[in-house]
Formats: sequence, C-alpha cells, structure tokens
Amino acid sequence: MTEIKANLNYSEQTDGLLYPQLQISNQAEADQQPLGKYGRMALNYLRNHHPQRFMSLKMQGNLMKKMHQADQEANEKMNQLTEQLLRLRPIPQTEDILERTRHLNQIKSTAEELVLNDIVLKPR
Repeated sequence: MTEIKANLNYSEQTDGLLYPQLQISNQAEADQQPLGKYGRMALNYLRNHHPQRFMSLKMQGNLMKKMHQADQEANEKMNQLTEQLLRLRPIPQTEDILERTRHLNQIKSTAEELVLNDIVLKPR
C-alpha cells in the first residue's frame, strides 16, 4: 500500500488547541475573500440544483474561484443594465420623492431579474 502524507498547517487558538488551516480552493486568497450577494446566490443554486457540478468544482478546487467570478460578473452586469434602463426611462422630474424612489426601485428590480436569469442561476 502507498502511504499518502498531507502537509497541513495548524494554528493555535485561544483555547490552546491546534486547528488545521484548511482551504477549499487552489487559491488561498479566494477562500479568504468574502462572497458577495450574487456569489452566495450562485453557490446556493449550484449546491441545491446541480449537486454533481458543485462537488466536481469543490474537488477540483475551483468552486470559490467560479463563485467570485459569478459575483463580479453579476455586479458589473447589474450596473450596466441599471444605467441602460435609466437612459431609456429616466427618473421623473417631480418633487414627489416616493415616485422617484419607486421608479428607481422598479429599474433595479428589472435589472436584478435579468442578472439572476442570465448569470446567477446558471450552472458554471
């Protein structure tokens, strides 16, 4: 039989115990960087609807990298769509703040719906 040895780094916590420093992906910085809203949504979608792909990416060490890419792509697309929709339907020039807010919220929800369908809710 072949013996497999893993090089694990440990860190001592305040309770005096040593804990292994595990990383999910091939890039440690991808594991330490927090996921944004759309990255978390993409991760949950992949875990719940495409578990085989989720496990495959996790075992290859590319899961967090893909989720960060999805988050970045979704945020960029969200900004682009919001700007485009504002050019097509500008905020009404009225004193009614609620009307202006309602209009802006409608534009943002339309852009978010497109982003969710095109980017977030797609298997990677």
